[in-house]
Amino acid sequence: MTLGRRLVGAFTVLVLVLVLVGCDSGVTIGPKLAKDQVLRLMLEDQPATLDPGQTQYSYETAVLRAISEPLLKPNAELTGVFPAAAQSYEANDAGTAYVFHLRSAAKYWDGTPVKAQDFVYAWQRLIDPRLAAYNETLFADAVLNGQRVSLMDPQRDGAAIDGALGTLGLKAVDDLTFQVQLAHPDPAFLWLAAMPAGAPIRKDVVAKSGDKWSATPETLVTNGQFKVIEMVKNDHVRVERNPNYWGGKPTLTRIDFMIVNDGAVALTKYKNGELDEITVQPPQAASVAGDSKLSRQLFKTPNLTVFWLVFRVNSPPLDNVRLRLAMAQAIDRDAYVSQVLAGQGLPATTFIPKGMHGYSPNLTSQKFDVAQARASLAASGLSAKQVSVTFSYDQSSDFRTKTAKFVHDQLVTNLGINVVLQALDPNTLSAHKDSGEFQIAGPDGWSADYPDQADWYDVFLTTSSYNFAFWQSEQYDNFVRVARTDTQGARRDQEYLQAQTMLVGEAPVAFLAQTVSWYLVAPYVRGVATSPVDEWPGALAPGQLSIAPH
Repeated sequence: MTLGRRLVGAFTVLVLVLVLVGCDSGVTIGPKLAKDQVLRLMLEDQPATLDPGQTQYSYETAVLRAISEPLLKPNAELTGVFPAAAQSYEANDAGTAYVFHLRSAAKYWDGTPVKAQDFVYAWQRLIDPRLAAYNETLFADAVLNGQRVSLMDPQRDGAAIDGALGTLGLKAVDDLTFQVQLAHPDPAFLWLAAMPAGAPIRKDVVAKSGDKWSATPETLVTNGQFKVIEMVKNDHVRVERNPNYWGGKPTLTRIDFMIVNDGAVALTKYKNGELDEITVQPPQAASVAGDSKLSRQLFKTPNLTVFWLVFRVNSPPLDNVRLRLAMAQAIDRDAYVSQVLAGQGLPATTFIPKGMHGYSPNLTSQKFDVAQARASLAASGLSAKQVSVTFSYDQSSDFRTKTAKFVHDQLVTNLGINVVLQALDPNTLSAHKDSGEFQIAGPDGWSADYPDQADWYDVFLTTSSYNFAFWQSEQYDNFVRVARTDTQGARRDQEYLQAQTMLVGEAPVAFLAQTVSWYLVAPYVRGVATSPVDEWPGALAPGQLSIAPH
């Protein structure tokens, strides 16, 4: 169900902690540990790379979080960030410059100290147009001169790129001081500094091994709690403790990321004790939920991912806002989650998902209500018999095919309008959306690159290439642009709320659902905390995990 730059809530945190207190001696004893401290996880596909500058999929980031450490890390609740490779930082009053103070004890697994120059190099690589990094735009937009450099042509401007990288607002003041000058005040910047993509990279390692530096354990030199020791294509990636990690050794001695891309196979391996954590795929959801034993081992973690239907607002009759609202109000999202997402979702009638700052459940314009939907249709000045619309969808996707049929039935049953389903191949559908040759399409969606509203609202700017609805609102654009650089938190929240109110109320899209990941975690895995931004239960803090006797 991948859409937008990245598709990975009410936010749920599940924490399992065991503390055993000693007997008469008054001595506190830690939890009992299994002799074998190896965690075996399901990885849904083979990572194409573990280079922080090139990773783009969740099954790559799942490993990257364990082996690399950026300046900061998000807390599980997404209320802020905490120190990681940087022990502290400060910003200037204008919010246009940050100074990060690195830990003097931080080292790569080969014992080499982590230096500010490594962050300069890593972030330069992210913006370097020759690398074409997946997260290039995010970092280029934030860093001083980043946009100019990232737009250089690798062929035409090749000889000038190295010099241009030196003009970026990135500086190693000394070995332990990394300074970043921003292109403009950016309240979301600290979330960028906490992205796995921003982890440090050694220039000498890349210079020696070239593009293949991250392809083998011997040259994949990283600074995280674990290091890669084995990579077997389409089978597993094995990591063990980094003996030189500044924060001390984790309880786990090893994590085995087992590549299993079949949900039924993964479930069988979990039941047989061959895997300790797996992702439950939709075809297996019902059987897991209905199993009295497995259901008690189930973790449900809302994702920062929202899907919606797109209305082409300059295509009659969808240029009528009342009709668009009527259609949004006629869709039973609880039924959609149950029937299409196999329960692995939450109904969504707003833009920002549950679990992220800016979630606004009080915006109810698109709430499911058949009576209100029919009233909105009447207010549109159109009768049901006058409305006929075409819904174009990707016939190669089972998810999109099921969505189209579900929405068709909802609109026909609840509004009585005529809906024509148009099944298209992905390329044809994409061309039609780009040219505006559609009326309704989807589901489209967005998943957070980082958990701040700044990552979301640009989708519906007039100039956005993702704005397939062709919705144009100068007022919305102004709210979003002002909020992006507003360093006064309360005022910024209000600006984004105004923008979201317009988006929900004018309905260029009908919001459908927020996805929820289901994980099975063996009861002997201790210290698990889940978060909307993790790739597996415990990914944000693998050093807190342990295996109890079983």
